[in-house]
Amino acid sequence: MSATLKLNARYYRALPIDRPGFEPVTFELPVKQTALLGMHCWNIGCPDGPPVDVNYCVDMGWPQSTAESYRIMVDVIRPAMDAARKVGLPVCHVEADWMDQEYPHVPSRRDRTKVWKPTGRQKEMLERAHGVDYMTRSPLTKMKRCGVVSPVGDEPMVFYTDQLDEYLKARQIETLIYTGFATDMCVLGSEGGARAMLARGYRCILVRDGTVGVETPESFPERLATRYGTHIFEWSLGYSTTFAEFMTAAEGVKH
Repeated sequence: MSATLKLNARYYRALPIDRPGFEPVTFELPVKQTALLGMHCWNIGCPDGPPVDVNYCVDMGWPQSTAESYRIMVDVIRPAMDAARKVGLPVCHVEADWMDQEYPHVPSRRDRTKVWKPTGRQKEMLERAHGVDYMTRSPLTKMKRCGVVSPVGDEPMVFYTDQLDEYLKARQIETLIYTGFATDMCVLGSEGGARAMLARGYRCILVRDGTVGVETPESFPERLATRYGTHIFEWSLGYSTTFAEFMTAAEGVKH
């Protein structure tokens, strides 16, 4: 009998719409058919990364979410990865191809000869939101994956949905447990995010305290962006669990 992960989770039941609410569910997940994902774990503002530049709104945007993302990587994502490794649960790493120069061994389709130059109102809005020439002058240009949650051994790092899908299908992996950033953006919609992987037939589960959204100083106290992204995930993309539930499940794995 193969090892299984007994994981308690929940989802948001939308129907009937006059009586919605959360529904608990317990999964018996074969360890070899389940993967833990670390999504877009950037090192801007981390001890091993470029410092935050107050003239640019990039990565997690504002200082509160930036600090919280590093805390989550240290206190939640790394321990979850270590627990997964201990029981033989595959760990995968999904990143943006913006950093492909830092990882020449990872296949990239980015054409570095083509420089995107927005014009007109689009340029005006991007500069207002992120800073002048943020793609070439901000900390984005020097970022890597945060060392504390970087791949160990032969764990894969991928930039694209099809690369992740190919790796998972070759190993008959069916369930993806998401950690990483940002809850309201990349976890939902980027390459390798929940929308893309659900469309390819995967069960998606979010560790809801293993992520944070792009929160402004005004929204951070109530975690409005985080709660919104989590709600979308739980309602229409999959399920959610907690770090404590994942660790309990990992500790209970029987071979």
